[in-house]
Amino acid sequence: MVQDENKRQVPSEFKRDISILTIVEVEECRNSISEKTFTEAISTDDVKNNIPNYKMSKTKVLLVFISLSFSIFLVFLDQTIVTTTLPAIAIEFESLDEVSWIGTAYLLTTAAFQPVYGKLSDIFGRKPIFLMAIFLLELGTLLCGLSTNMCMLIISRAVAGLGLVMIIITEIVPMQECGKYQGMIGSIFGIASVVGPLLGGAFTDKVSWRWAFLINLPLGVITFISIVFLLHLPKSSNSFWEKLMLIDWWGTFTLVVSTILLLLSLNWAGSKYQWNSPIIIVLLCFGCIGYVLFVFIEGKIAKDPIAPGRLFKNLKIVACFSINLFHGMAFIALLYFVPFYFQVVKSESATTSGLELLPYVLGLVFAPMFVGQLVSRTTYFSYGFICAFGSILMAIGTGLISTFSEYTNKSLIICYLFIAGIGAGLITETTVFAGQEIVEHKDVASVISLLAFFRTIGAVFGVAILGTVFNNVFYSNLPSQFQALDTAIKFIVGMSILSFIFSLPIGNVKPHRDDHVKIINSSSLE
Repeated sequence: MVQDENKRQVPSEFKRDISILTIVEVEECRNSISEKTFTEAISTDDVKNNIPNYKMSKTKVLLVFISLSFSIFLVFLDQTIVTTTLPAIAIEFESLDEVSWIGTAYLLTTAAFQPVYGKLSDIFGRKPIFLMAIFLLELGTLLCGLSTNMCMLIISRAVAGLGLVMIIITEIVPMQECGKYQGMIGSIFGIASVVGPLLGGAFTDKVSWRWAFLINLPLGVITFISIVFLLHLPKSSNSFWEKLMLIDWWGTFTLVVSTILLLLSLNWAGSKYQWNSPIIIVLLCFGCIGYVLFVFIEGKIAKDPIAPGRLFKNLKIVACFSINLFHGMAFIALLYFVPFYFQVVKSESATTSGLELLPYVLGLVFAPMFVGQLVSRTTYFSYGFICAFGSILMAIGTGLISTFSEYTNKSLIICYLFIAGIGAGLITETTVFAGQEIVEHKDVASVISLLAFFRTIGAVFGVAILGTVFNNVFYSNLPSQFQALDTAIKFIVGMSILSFIFSLPIGNVKPHRDDHVKIINSSSLE
């Protein structure tokens, strides 16, 4: 009875269909009623959904953001810098047939462990898992630089691939400001895509390919030390043993093994083995069975699953995952296809073809920054609209690229590549923003990790499919380069259309206003 009386005293500001209150208004309401009534009226989870767990000064947030940017640049640089060192590595170790595994090993571990990082960060905290990831990346990079044979180098790249994690921004800034920061971080990939190959080529030509790996060590040390002293987040009260018991061990094992089996089959098929080879069929079958088993474990057995089943019951979240899958396929296909055009059709060198990618990369750099500012300053455009518009631009840009010939002038090449780059860049971080708006705070880490997982899997599929196309088309009677280019264009346009279709379910998901936080649905007060 007393509780009912207290609830009737709750100010009317709380009794809207969806209350939107400024932080000052919330404090005024707190002062106007008893603390007990306020606690009962407002769900702690709802407040945590919108307010960062740890309040920091703007100066400290900026310093932490710079450190996080270094870490993301470090990861992307490690991915791209190796591309121009592969010939030199193959010659030194006399292992031309194994050189592709330098990149594949990194991709395997990055994709397989991405969802696991999200759940570990929920259990042990964002900071310790982030530092562990940076440490593993640095260890792998050091071992790569010191490798004495191809086997050691491949294993070292696998260790380095474990270092990808980015979920801290949501802990130190309000949800409505995340777009500004994550948009800028999304553009770092484009910068690393330019700097990486150029640095790799320079070190290989002037010093040694080993420095393409060792150059990352100073950046990693700076990042590690900065995060240790600058970032302070709430710690869990559970003991270490209790935390270990929270880990979904069976789900983790099943997901990692299934992903590795699937990616092995996709990378070996069409190159090392034929698609109808028994080993490829077995790997594909066991990989698919493993995913089915993973779904069963997550839905029926795991107490704290890596991929909560409630996420896959939400059409909007599934749409975000699907967009990332098809965007990853189209995005990597463009990166694969464009240098092929410059090297095969226009007979340019590998270095020159990398520079020719600059308009596409500039689109990837500026578009995420623009989206970040847009969603932080206005609620007019929905995330679905941005993704749909990006998909259309990507399809149009690719279609225009299909008109390329050996006589196409530079201005048209720059314009068409820039359009495609803008289209791809508009999607890069938008699904992350949408995912954070749709789910509760407790699921943010899982959603971000799964979004990265689906984009990586999409990239693998894109590489595998195009690799098969390029390998098989050379055996036809027509000019191989033009056949391959035509097939690649159709593939990219198709993936862009699928990305557009899955943008429709999130068409009504918009950013929150930048000066307010959503506190509670009044239905809980009735």
